[in-house]
This record gives sequence, C-alpha cells and structure tokens, in this order.
Amino acid sequence: MRLLVPAILAVFLVACGSPYAGFTEVDGDVHVHLHKLGDGERVAADSDSVHLRVRVARLGQEPGSQFSTQRMYAAYQLRRTGFQVVMDRLHVGDSMSVIIAAGRVPWSVLGAAPLSNEQDTGMVRLELSVLEIITPEQMREREARYRQADPGGFERRLITAWVQRDDRPWTRWGTSDLHYLITGSAVDTNAVRPGDQVTVSYKGLVLEDGRVIDSTDKNGSTFSWTYGDPDQVVKGLEVAVRLMREGQSGEFIFPSAYAFGARGVPGILDPWSAMRYTVKLERVQRKPHAGK
Repeated sequence: MRLLVPAILAVFLVACGSPYAGFTEVDGDVHVHLHKLGDGERVAADSDSVHLRVRVARLGQEPGSQFSTQRMYAAYQLRRTGFQVVMDRLHVGDSMSVIIAAGRVPWSVLGAAPLSNEQDTGMVRLELSVLEIITPEQMREREARYRQADPGGFERRLITAWVQRDDRPWTRWGTSDLHYLITGSAVDTNAVRPGDQVTVSYKGLVLEDGRVIDSTDKNGSTFSWTYGDPDQVVKGLEVAVRLMREGQSGEFIFPSAYAFGARGVPGILDPWSAMRYTVKLERVQRKPHAGK
C-alpha cells in the first residue's frame, strides 16, 4: 500500500491554479483529479504494458459517451504527447479524471478516432483506471503459457498484430490467415495451371523474430517443380504461385498450416510458427495441351 500523509493527499486533490473545480493543473492544458488511490507502488516504465480502462467524453457529457474501452497498451506509446505527465501519476488501482487538450491525446494509440469538429485547443475529459501493470518478463511468461494452451489463437493474434503494425495494404486470402502483397509487371497474365513447370526464387523468415530459415540463395540458384505435384514445397508456396503471374514478385505471410505446421523443423523452427516469405515467379513452362 502506498503511504501518503493526509495533508499531501489533500494538496493533490485540491485544485491548484486549475480553472476546473477539484482539478490540479500539472502541465499546460493537462488537469487531473484523483478519484481512487490504488495499492500499486510504482508507475509504468516505458518497457511495461498497462491494462487500462478508458472512457472519453467532451466536457459536460456523460463519461464514455464518445469512446470507451478496456485493453492492454504499451506504456511507451501512452507516454506520447501530453500523456507523459498523466502516466507519471498512475499506479495500479488508481482511478483518475483527466481534462486535457484534444490535440495532446494519443487517439490512434488509444484506438479511437479524434473527436469530430474538435480543435487542438479544445478540451476533453478522460476517465482512466489502471487495472494492471505488467513487466516484459511477466508478459513473456503469459505469452508462453498462452502459446502452449492455444497455439492456433496465439498464432492468429501474432499475424494480426504484425499486419496492423506494418501498415501496408495487405490482402487476406479468403478466410485464412494467409496475407499477401503482389508487385511487379507480369510477363504472362495467364494463371499457372497444374502440370506447368514453375521456377521461383524465395526467402522464408520466421515472422516472430525475422530469422531466415529457408532460402534459394543458400543453394545459389532458383528452385523448380511441377505445379500441382504433392509434397514438393510448403503449401504456402503453392498458393503464392497460384496468386502471382510470371515475372511478378510477392510478399506473403504464411500461418503454420501453410508453412511447417505443428511439427516445425526440429532444432531449427518451433511448432506452430508463422512465416514471412518473399517470392518471385521467375519462369513458367506451360504444360502442352492435348493434341498439340
């Protein structure tokens, strides 16, 4: 339990130069009012994650009328702009009201769109409650347990987070977790068909840590196989060739079901590992049609 002398706590709760009753101005255009004192001993470090309940409203409106959520955030992202002074005052269990200039709220980090018709000098009110502060070590332990208990769910969450962070126009292949980006001009606009001889160059990286574990560069040459023949390449490369045209390149995220599956590669790759492949369809040798 944090021990605070009553007089000190009273000073914190009484307005000090703030035009908002009951609030203390802690920085230009940032005013705070502590509702509940938690039992946490420390504030979140930049490397921590924070489980936060957030409610946002314009001044005078009901709390949460504009935005409301409860989720985990990276502390370093919350510290952007005016939230630095706010995060420096929040411990586990604390609940606080914050009146702040709208332009200093990290809207995209919170997962909310900026309030419409709100100028940078307009003020909004946030209700914040810190439910938990998690260190990187604790997060890794939780992720390890989650990965073991639900490897498919862990993999889907990993892929979704990676695509969102990358901020490029990825396309999802059907309802699968396979995503792709295709670039370059096609030499031949016809799709590859079963029986065609295809030649590709590629590099396969582990999505989680970027290690290269599969590459045609290792052999110093391209790789060829008959499209449609079973067990020649990982399933994701079959899909990649189907989506591209001769001469095109692509970048692909393969969930483990389209890569090395539940077995992985012993001694090299863990089971249930998503992969990121860069692929170029170098050549297509068409299978002769019947009668020709």
